[in-house]
Amino acid sequence: MAAFVLRLDLDEGKLVYATRVGADAMTAALRIKTDEKGRAFVTGLTKGSGLLVTDDAVQPRFGGGESDAFLVSIAPSGRVSYGTYLGGEGADVGNALELDGGGRVLVGGTTTSADFPGLRSSGRGNADAFVFSWRLQDAASHHSVVFGGSSEEKLTGIALDGKGGVFAVGYTKSEDFPVHDPVQPDLRGVSDLFLARLQVSSLAISFSTYLGGSGDDSGWGVAVDERGAPVVAGITNSQDLPVSDDAFQRTAQGGLDAFVARLDGPAFRTVRLTYYGGSQDDSSGFDGKDIKVDASGRVWLVGLTSSADLPVVNALQKSYGGRTDGFVAVFSRGLADLRFGTYSGGSERDILEGLDVGSDGTVAVSGLTFSNDHPMPGRVIQRRQSEIRVGGQVANAVTWVFRVPSR
Repeated sequence: MAAFVLRLDLDEGKLVYATRVGADAMTAALRIKTDEKGRAFVTGLTKGSGLLVTDDAVQPRFGGGESDAFLVSIAPSGRVSYGTYLGGEGADVGNALELDGGGRVLVGGTTTSADFPGLRSSGRGNADAFVFSWRLQDAASHHSVVFGGSSEEKLTGIALDGKGGVFAVGYTKSEDFPVHDPVQPDLRGVSDLFLARLQVSSLAISFSTYLGGSGDDSGWGVAVDERGAPVVAGITNSQDLPVSDDAFQRTAQGGLDAFVARLDGPAFRTVRLTYYGGSQDDSSGFDGKDIKVDASGRVWLVGLTSSADLPVVNALQKSYGGRTDGFVAVFSRGLADLRFGTYSGGSERDILEGLDVGSDGTVAVSGLTFSNDHPMPGRVIQRRQSEIRVGGQVANAVTWVFRVPSR
């Protein structure tokens, strides 16, 4: 299975380019980011040779083992301008990607490789988190850090804070995860969300903490506000998360709930947290970019729900479609109010995972639909679908662009 990167002109409804980035082995493109020059950067995993690598690659050959992470950069014309493997003798997956605007690229993910490239390690488990940083025009500039405890970690998202740091989020099952000035020093359940801040220049950890309750909790996205404070999204079955006194939803409702937390103030000691869910299972999107903070401080979240009673406000789609629906939710800065909430789905499975919010109030979400009757609400500006196959089933990749009231 090969990975492709597609560039679409949504205004014209045209395909600009389709570029294959892997050929000989199963390759999956998991995260994508574009820069101000229109270049697309892609990371994911590949299970062998055939990746389109360039002469200036940090790692020109497959590292061995089950899989390698990779990074590929594609010019606006669709030509591959940079390509490299990132991995060692184990299983390596790229799950997160950031560009610092100065030519530096950061890839985050999960590794089981003792020989991960550029390694400076504090990891000790079967699977640990990693962050790899370098300037593409300077292959010698690369360095990486691997961190984790004696059990399992998975890194799911990273976000630059504009202050020389990068936040990494994910989940850990380790009782000895390396914490640094934490707001929660101990693992409280089967797994907890972890949040770490690293210095971009050195990848030294300046802050790290658990966050969770007595059940099974995981982190699936991180964003930063205008002050550089982190906001995280996750999934929980814990009944005892540390919710705020004025949180929009103070109690868990179903088997699984989504949750959102903002860490603020000196040493991130002020934690504001709310559940979000109905009487069935509700999850944040399984993508590190499922959460955003807009210019007014509102927190946007996308995900999926099986609940017919999910809280909605000013909805574009007020009623549950069936199987699972995607959702979009917007919370006030302090997570005390739900300002907007809508279903997005038809009678089959629908999932929303990706999210972007423009300065003009335009919102773009992306996901998958298996529904032939996926609705198009009246305030939608653009909606594009392209057929793909997932697990042998025909699905449509959906890009949905719309605006909501500014209040």
